[in-house]
Amino acid sequence: MSTFVDTLVPILPEVIVTITASVVLIADGLLPKGQSRLVLPAMTVVGLALAFLGGPLAPPSGQYFGGYVQIDTFTTFFRAVFILLAAFATLVAPSYLERRGISPGEYYATICFSTVGAMTIALSTDLITLFVGLELMTIPIYVLAGMQRRDRFANEAALKYFLLGAFSSALLVYGFAWLYGVTGSTRYIDVATELQRIGLANGPTIVALALVTAGLGFKAAVVPFHQWTPDAYDGAPTPATAFMSVAPKAAAFAAILRVLFIALAPLSVDWSSVFAILAAVTMTGGNIVALVQMNTKRMLAYSSIAHTGYILAAVAASAAGPSATAAVLFYVFAYGVMNLGAFACLLYFDVEGSRGATLEELNGFARRQPLGAFAFAIFLFSLTGIPPTVGFVAKFLVIQPVLDAGYAWLAVFIALNAVLAAFYYLRVVVHMYMYDPDTGAPMVVNTRLLSAALGISALATIVLGVLPNSLYAWALQAANPLLR
Repeated sequence: MSTFVDTLVPILPEVIVTITASVVLIADGLLPKGQSRLVLPAMTVVGLALAFLGGPLAPPSGQYFGGYVQIDTFTTFFRAVFILLAAFATLVAPSYLERRGISPGEYYATICFSTVGAMTIALSTDLITLFVGLELMTIPIYVLAGMQRRDRFANEAALKYFLLGAFSSALLVYGFAWLYGVTGSTRYIDVATELQRIGLANGPTIVALALVTAGLGFKAAVVPFHQWTPDAYDGAPTPATAFMSVAPKAAAFAAILRVLFIALAPLSVDWSSVFAILAAVTMTGGNIVALVQMNTKRMLAYSSIAHTGYILAAVAASAAGPSATAAVLFYVFAYGVMNLGAFACLLYFDVEGSRGATLEELNGFARRQPLGAFAFAIFLFSLTGIPPTVGFVAKFLVIQPVLDAGYAWLAVFIALNAVLAAFYYLRVVVHMYMYDPDTGAPMVVNTRLLSAALGISALATIVLGVLPNSLYAWALQAANPLLR
């Protein structure tokens, strides 16, 4: 028995989150409906907090489970990110779930199961572990997207996301199969050793690299593999959209960093140029389409594609060394805080008969809900990259390694795209503060828990923008295991 327990200690946070999901599901069937609305979110947040605190109790570093699992500072960083995102997605949801008649137990348990999958990706040292983690994360997201069963938009979102997600998984596993065929191993370190010997000068290696890039590109919503994003984000229940917009993207970048920086590191000269081009196309494509959106939810969906481009730019700048990897990790954390908060602000408008908020519906929002509008403005300023917010620091940290790696043209793309983004983000602020509320504007929902969660997130956006050193030092430390 003690041997079994000792075996699980390295993955204690993952075990706690899994137990939390199971307990929430059981409690949902046992508790009266009135109590479950209050008890289940509290139970979920307590379980996630225990998982967060359980991280330091796990061994600090080393390989476990026959070398399929790696615990290091990179794993610890992403564990914390995923747990915090899941906790936030839990806190903003109770009122919405009650209004829309969505089972709270199913929602909170699905969030936790998806979080376990994302955490598994971060600790993988093998292509098999990585693929298991990706599917464990993605399948619950399909469920989240379609959880509002009687809403045709949610059904459409779930179906599109499922079909394109399954297609991308097939591409990815096919790429892994080619990689195994070329190198004879699924272990990152063995794959890297063999690729170091044979290089890129053969057809099968090129096919493997192309398939893996396309598969991971789908997961991260990189242009031209982004088509599922707007409809999936728009149709899904808004709390689920907030979680979908950040957690799977963070997990996709954890996978990209593990695979590219370790397994495919000998080919970095080849893939870094491809990722630089993908970064420029992704940020430009996302921003241009976001410019013409009149619905804020779809605008945020397209802008999330643009942010994928900014993060990809740091990935492409791998030649710059630790600063590039740290920039990716810092941006992922910052993006999680500000984008999840921005999507959650739309919950003020998401009542029965309304989906998201058009620009006209946002007219005079600052007079109807001053604190909510203030938090929304902070998130939009941060997404734009205006100081003193964490979004400004994140963009600054990306540009520096991009210049150091010799991609001056990509730095110009980042600066020009920041200007494009400023137009549509600040347009929302103008409608909230400089327009009078329209007659017949939809009712604004007001819940204390939502406002409190947004207040904490907005405060973090400012504090991390003024005092970013601790977070950056943590990101640098987390990047160390990827540097060889």
